[in-house]
Amino acid sequence: MEVLGTADVKVDIEDFVAKSGDEWIITTERLPKYLWMWVAAECVPGWAIDSEHLPRVKECLSVVNSTANQLAKIPVGAVSEEAWNAGFGYPPGHAVLLSVILLGELLDNALAGVVFSLPRMKMLSWEYSQFGKYLLQRAGWCLGELDMLGIIEPAVLFYVSSFDRVALKKDHSRCSDKVCLANQIDEKVYQTKHATETCICEHIIVEEEGNRPITEVLHKGDIPIISFDGEKVLVQSSGSTPYVAMSHVWSDGLGNPRTNSLPKCQFERIQRLVNALHPDREPASQVPFWLDTVCVPLHPSTRKTAIRRMAKTYDSAARVLVLDVSLSDTSAGVLADELLMRIRCTPWTQRLWTLQEGMLAEELYFQFRDKAIAAESLPEIWYEANSPIKLCAKHFGRPHVDNSPLETRVFRALASDSDEFLKDEIATESAFETLSRHPDCPNILDHTLLYRLDTNHSASFHPVYFAGWTSFQKLRYRFGVGHSALPSVAGALRGRLSSKMDDETICVATLLDIDPLHILSAKNQTSRMKVLIDSMDDFPPSLIFTDVPRMDLDGYRWVPESFMDKNANYAGLLRAGKPGRRTKDGLVVSNYFSYIFPEDSTFPDAGSFVVKGWESYYRITHAHILTAQVARPAVILEQPPATVSRGIVVDMWREDDGVVKFGRHVGHVSIEALGDKWAGEVLCEVVKLPISYEWCVG
Repeated sequence: MEVLGTADVKVDIEDFVAKSGDEWIITTERLPKYLWMWVAAECVPGWAIDSEHLPRVKECLSVVNSTANQLAKIPVGAVSEEAWNAGFGYPPGHAVLLSVILLGELLDNALAGVVFSLPRMKMLSWEYSQFGKYLLQRAGWCLGELDMLGIIEPAVLFYVSSFDRVALKKDHSRCSDKVCLANQIDEKVYQTKHATETCICEHIIVEEEGNRPITEVLHKGDIPIISFDGEKVLVQSSGSTPYVAMSHVWSDGLGNPRTNSLPKCQFERIQRLVNALHPDREPASQVPFWLDTVCVPLHPSTRKTAIRRMAKTYDSAARVLVLDVSLSDTSAGVLADELLMRIRCTPWTQRLWTLQEGMLAEELYFQFRDKAIAAESLPEIWYEANSPIKLCAKHFGRPHVDNSPLETRVFRALASDSDEFLKDEIATESAFETLSRHPDCPNILDHTLLYRLDTNHSASFHPVYFAGWTSFQKLRYRFGVGHSALPSVAGALRGRLSSKMDDETICVATLLDIDPLHILSAKNQTSRMKVLIDSMDDFPPSLIFTDVPRMDLDGYRWVPESFMDKNANYAGLLRAGKPGRRTKDGLVVSNYFSYIFPEDSTFPDAGSFVVKGWESYYRITHAHILTAQVARPAVILEQPPATVSRGIVVDMWREDDGVVKFGRHVGHVSIEALGDKWAGEVLCEVVKLPISYEWCVG
C-alpha cells in the first residue's frame, strides 16, 4: 500500500485476501492489476519521466531491503520429515520473511518498468533467505550448481525449488556452495548406461580394428552419419542427406571412452526420437543421425580429423536434438516459462562442448518426456498466452462506465493496438467498447502507455520467463562473424565446465571459425590458449579489465587463463570502439584514462588508498594482491573516473616516443572519484596522461 499509494493507486485490501479451505490467506494473485495501474499512473507522453513519487518509493523499498537482507541470514534448524509433512516443521516467521523478500523484489523490478529503466533508479540486491536455500536443498538442488548457473534472483530460486532434483540421482558429495562437480566424469571408471536400468542388451560396435566405416567417410572429407534398422547400424556419408546431430552430456551415460559402441537399446531409443522429428518421412525409412560417441573415432589421428570437422557437423545438420535426463520426466505440455527455466537448469547448459552444439544449430530441439520442442518457438507460445491483450481480461475484466481513471487508461492503451486485439474475440469486444466511449482514442498517451506495458511486460512482471529466455539467448546466438564473435562466445562460456579443460580452446576456435589443427597439437591448456590468441589479430580492448586469473607469460598477461571462469564480467566486451591490436609485447589499446605514479612512490600491493589527481582525489582499491612487485606503477581505467570504474595496475617497462607506453599487467583495482576535497591521508599525487596515448599491456 505504501509503494502503490505514493502514486495515488487506490488499493482494495480485499483483493489480497482469499479463502483457502477453512483458512484465510494473503495472496498476490491480483497484484499484476495494480502494477499495470502503477505504470499507467506514472506514464506521461514521450520519454520524460520526472515523478515526485519515485524517490519515496525507492526509500520505502530500500528500508525493506536492508531489513530483509539482515534477517535472511538467520539459519533454519533441522526439520524432520514427519514434522514437514504435517505442515509445522519450520517457524512460520521464515515463510513470512521469504514472502516479503519475493514481494520486495517484484516491486523493485516493477519500479524499473514504471520508470522505464531510468539508469539512476538502480535496482536493489535482494538476499535469498536461509529458509529459501533450505527449500532448494530439500528439492535436491546443489547450491554450487545454482551458483554456476548464475541464478541469484529470489523469484527464480523460489520457482526452481519446485523442481525435483532428487530424482536425477546425482552425486554432489564433492561439491561446494560455489562449485558443482556432479557432472564431471572420470573416464577410468565411466560406465555407459542402457536406456532403462533393468536392460542388459549387448553393445553394438560401429568402429573397430579391421572395420572402420566412420574413418573411411572422414578420409573422404565428409561427415559420417548413421541409422539403425533394428539389428545393425548403417554408416553413410552425409552428402546432401538431411540428418539430426545429437547433443548430450556424458554424465547422463550416453558416452563411451573405450569403444565406438552403445547398447542396442540406446540405438533403438535414439532412432525412435530422431524419426519423431520428421513425422512426414516414409514410414519404413530411418532418419540418419550423428552422435559423437560412435562418430568420433578413438584413434588419435582420425579423432583429430573428426574434431576439426565438428563445427561443420553441427552447422550442416538439419536439426540438433538435445537429450538431457533432467528433462525426461517433464511433459512438453507445461507452460512455456517452465520449459525455458527447465532448459536453463539442465546440465547441458553447464558444459563446454554443448555451447558450440547449441550455437551452431540451425534448428535446436529439446527432448521432453512426450515430444521434442523447438526452443525458438517458446517465446511466441509464451506471448500468445501472456501478452497484455490476453491478460487484460484476467486482471480487469470488461470495460464499464464505473472504471477508475487508471483502469480506463489501461483499456485505452490496449484498444490502440488493433494488430493484437483483433486476434482475440474478448479483446476485440473490449476494444470496441472502449473506442465507442472515447472517440479521441488513441492519442499519444495511449500509444506511450501501450509501449511501456508491452516493452517492460516480461522483464518487470514475469521474472521466471525473462530469466529463462535471456539465458537461452546468450547460449544460442553469436553476435558477429568469425573473430568478432569473441564477446558473445566468452559471455556464453562463463561458468561452464568440462572434464577435459584443455578442450576449451578447441571449442572457442570452432565458434570463431578458426581451424583447431594447431591447437590440437599443443600439449597443455596454456600452450593451447597461446596458439588460439596467436590466431587472431584484434580483440575487444575491455578484455584487459576482466578480473580473472591471467596467463603467466610475457606478452600474454592480458589474456585470461580461461574464458569459463564463473566470476568473469564480460559485459564491457560488447562496447563499440577501436579494437585492441595484438603484438608480440601485448595488446595495444587506446582511448582510456590513465594515471602514472611518481617513480619514488611505494605502491601498495593490497587494500585501498587515496591519491590526488589534477581534478579530484581518488580511492584505489585492490581486487586482489598484486601478482608481482611494481617498479613504475600506472593505473588504466575502463570508464572515465566520474564515480567508480574498473581498472588495472601495470608496471611500465618501456616507452616509444612518449606516445606508446608498455606495461606489464599485475593486478585489478577499482577507482572511485572522491571530489576535489579530502581530509584523510593521501599516498601521492598522480599524473593524468592524455587519452590519445596508447598502452601496450603485456
